[in-house]
Amino acid sequence: MTSRISGVQMTEPFATTTAAVAPVILIAAALEVTAYQRAIQGWVAHLVRELEPELMPLLDLSVDDRRATIRRVVETHAVGIGLGMMKVAVRWAAGFLWAAIMVAQAAVTIICLAWLADPKRPADPGHASACLFVVGVGAVAVASFPMYRLMNAPWMLVGERVIEIQLRYRLAEARRQAQQSDATTTGSADSTAASAS
Repeated sequence: MTSRISGVQMTEPFATTTAAVAPVILIAAALEVTAYQRAIQGWVAHLVRELEPELMPLLDLSVDDRRATIRRVVETHAVGIGLGMMKVAVRWAAGFLWAAIMVAQAAVTIICLAWLADPKRPADPGHASACLFVVGVGAVAVASFPMYRLMNAPWMLVGERVIEIQLRYRLAEARRQAQQSDATTTGSADSTAASAS
């Protein structure tokens, strides 16, 4: 941190309080990381259970039949897979944010405990400012994430439905363009063959 928070000094009450508060935030962050991990693992397990019966017979098929089967399975489940992958990406990013908060709180705890263990205890404003910033960010995150989830709860299903509709539209548009491209390619091949005769 390049700029120090004005007037903050590493004192025994400050270091003791910070060393006590940071582990509480660390525990909250660890619980959040675990929740995101379980949500991601749950979605992947659901995807595997859903697709496994359709994909297991692939081993007995020819290469061309495998490709056709995979194409059919992907087209059938594209919207669910796309929506699920977007949820996983958001949960993964949030999980990493919480992991960063967790590591920062551990670092603050170690810095404060090391300072308290030092008999000379220099009034280090740089460490004090960094500790105050890290604990403040952690406290804001612990307070704001539940509020965000509460405020977002009524709109989450609506948002998922809008995204699902967009995915279905884009998938249908891609299919239409592929069919037009195939028709154009087939038409030009037919006219080339007719002119060669």
